[in-house]
Amino acid sequence: MENLLQTILGQLDDNSIQAISKQTHAAPTQAKSALESAIPILMNALAKNSSTPDGAASLQKAIERDHDGSILDNLGSFLNNPEAANGAGILKHVLGNKRQNVEQYLSKDTGLDASSAAKILEMAAPIVMGYLGKQKSAGGGGGGIGDLLNAYVKQSGSQGSQSMINQLLDRDGDGSVLDDIAELGISFLKKRKR
Repeated sequence: MENLLQTILGQLDDNSIQAISKQTHAAPTQAKSALESAIPILMNALAKNSSTPDGAASLQKAIERDHDGSILDNLGSFLNNPEAANGAGILKHVLGNKRQNVEQYLSKDTGLDASSAAKILEMAAPIVMGYLGKQKSAGGGGGGIGDLLNAYVKQSGSQGSQSMINQLLDRDGDGSVLDDIAELGISFLKKRKR
């Protein structure tokens, strides 16, 4: 199976990285590095949330309603006005109260200040959702997104990185993300106001 992280990053050419760099006041290398960290975290969070029936259904509905993949066909427009894609709203549903943990991790991992890390995370979220929407459009079938996310988790990184991601996503700090998934599943990615 093709490396999904590289596939998503492959949507971003040098001009896109420069635009992200400009929007976030980060060096291009830092912006790319932050995206390389942020995308796997978001993919893992989406996989965990979609592992419940309610979460999977909510993700499917959100993708059908708001994320058809067209954002990837017009990245220049999105990158010039990233707020229009409501990355903050996506992150609220995907990460909940762990968003700050993820931002702190990105900041520490890349050397970015907190506001730049937050902005990159907000820009990464619609790109990931757009990629999933494009995959759904291409592949059809109802269980496709969940299968894609689960395959990503299985193929991704070392046990160490998985452990770190699980720690970041454990909402109540009890060492298990399962209870957190159930809590998120009910409200996960409901229709957002634009």
